[in-house]
Amino acid sequence: MSPELTPGLIQEPIYLYSICPRPLQPLPLPLGLAAPTQLITVDNVAAVVETGVDLQTLQTDEPRLLNAVLSHDRVICELFQHTPLLPLRFGTQIASIEHLKAHLASQGADYADKLAILGHQVEYQLKLIAQAVELPALAPGLTGRDYFLAKKQRLQDQTAAQEQQRLELDQVLDHLHTLYENYIEAESPAGEARVYLLIDRAAAEGLVQWVEEWRSQLTHWSIVLSEALPPYHFV
Repeated sequence: MSPELTPGLIQEPIYLYSICPRPLQPLPLPLGLAAPTQLITVDNVAAVVETGVDLQTLQTDEPRLLNAVLSHDRVICELFQHTPLLPLRFGTQIASIEHLKAHLASQGADYADKLAILGHQVEYQLKLIAQAVELPALAPGLTGRDYFLAKKQRLQDQTAAQEQQRLELDQVLDHLHTLYENYIEAESPAGEARVYLLIDRAAAEGLVQWVEEWRSQLTHWSIVLSEALPPYHFV
């Protein structure tokens, strides 16, 4: 449902951050990438936008591009403190205010339905980080058969610890999948597992308690729970 990026047709692009309900009270609007953001409303929905963003120039300057990506995320997080919203991807543009209003008019009912569903929900990232399997060094002075047996035992201990690590991860992920309906297991680098959860705000305390319980039980993993985030992965 996001407006399509059409670089060849955009002369004075309108840069988009998010879709939100039409606010009943004035909505604090943060500074955007380079200028104050604006609110464009049609019926019961609105879009938070910025004018004059030159993405082509940003893409040729890596430090500025990175700063722009961070600023995009900052704007969404600041807005999320005040209103439910549907975050849009970095780089989303539309040709003009008129095109945006037409888009909101045609897609407004769908946006409103999704906002109603997500209105009381927040996203959390739960990251599990594998702890290094550390084994004691071989006793000094071992030779021959004693050295071979000690080295073999050390390898068996390492294999057993790695297997226990895999079992612990499977237990955590299976339990999460059972507890939470809106669950996404993300592709992660080696030694990590990342899960995104969408839950009611009222259930946040229960999630924090669950994480603390698992922290006390796990011997091969540490758990990092993010702050409440906009529903990036569930829109």
